[in-house]
Amino acid sequence: MKYLLDTNACVAHLRGKNAGSITSRLLARTGDITLCSVVKAELLYGAERSANYIRNHA
Repeated sequence: MKYLLDTNACVAHLRGKNAGSITSRLLARTGDITLCSVVKAELLYGAERSANYIRNHA
């Protein structure tokens, strides 16, 4: 089964919020996770507008 993540789940994972919940679920399903183009664009937009541009693009 494939899992399509939303922006909020991605941001929470990247920021380390709910690390026990979201990160453990992501690690258990590494091959079945996908992002749609809208989520990718939202993450890129957020990184572009962030105070720490370089770190957030990494």
